[in-house]
Amino acid sequence: SGITSAAKNGVLIKGGNYLEAMGEVDAVALDKTGTLTKGELAVTDIVPVGDTTEDDLLRRAAGLERRSEHPIATAILSRADEAGVGDLPDPTGFESLTGKGIRGEIDGETYYAGKPALFEELGFDLSRARRETDGGAMAEDAGESDDGVFTEDALAALEREGKTVVLVGTESELLGAIAIADEVRPASKRAVQRLQELGVERVVMLTGDNEGTARAIAEEVGVDEYRAELLPEEKVDAVEELQAEYGEVAMVGDGINDAPALATAEVGIAMGAAGTDTALETADIALMGDDIGKLPYLYELSHTANGVIRQNIWGSLGVKFLLALGVPLGLVSVALAVVVGDMGMSLGVTGNAMRLSGIEPDRFSDT
Repeated sequence: SGITSAAKNGVLIKGGNYLEAMGEVDAVALDKTGTLTKGELAVTDIVPVGDTTEDDLLRRAAGLERRSEHPIATAILSRADEAGVGDLPDPTGFESLTGKGIRGEIDGETYYAGKPALFEELGFDLSRARRETDGGAMAEDAGESDDGVFTEDALAALEREGKTVVLVGTESELLGAIAIADEVRPASKRAVQRLQELGVERVVMLTGDNEGTARAIAEEVGVDEYRAELLPEEKVDAVEELQAEYGEVAMVGDGINDAPALATAEVGIAMGAAGTDTALETADIALMGDDIGKLPYLYELSHTANGVIRQNIWGSLGVKFLLALGVPLGLVSVALAVVVGDMGMSLGVTGNAMRLSGIEPDRFSDT
């Protein structure tokens, strides 16, 4: 009854054990991009350094990203198309650096596009540009300094606005940065609040994004805590830490990077439309239509279903026990005991379970 009710309301549950497990979770871990946010990324800032022009920076970035399937790649390629940047280079030796970025050879030289942390590993000193201060430069002032490096707090200023920063360059030269923003799903804040109201002990956001962007989104959505700059294996570690501290954990994600964490959690939940095939295959439950607002409904339905199961079990045992006592004492006939204990209780527990169809998702406003 619970699985059928969920399916009618856009939640696909792969088995009864997952329905029961969801009602017992103590903590919920949420991916950011594509889960709490729409995953519809758009380029907001292009910040070249040195002698690099905006078109050249965008051309190199788009050339690298044309071999990638990440949403960031789609955003950069879309911006390059809008800007009329033609003759995109076709990289050779393309390689995805899991959780960090990408690299490929263009005109015989290896180019990189990825997180600031990737370029720090390559030996670039970005400490000044990534420094957080109360009175640092705002995003619109972000740019390059006279020495060809980012101005003080330039990257931090972009990150404070909740933007993802992608750097582009070689092992010896930094070409510039491209800032990308993602819109928070309208239902995310209310969904997190509703989960907390329903009794979920801890709601945590896990993301591979930078600290500044993660903090901005976490504050907007209202999660209890967030963990940023996580590689796929570190998301697994985070889920295991939550399991050790709080108990059973549900993980919600949409990408291939989330699949290991989905498999590690007691309940893995995938966004049904935006989710990759790997995430959907790994998950135990899918939210069809990418409606994060269905998550509180799923928890409430599962929690209520567990209560109905207990009511049915103990109710059936209690009635059968009373009938078993009544027959020897002559208070109940054998025929009546059989009818009531068998057919009567079958109808009783079925009718009680049908109450689950009355639980419906909250209709969250889009504002």
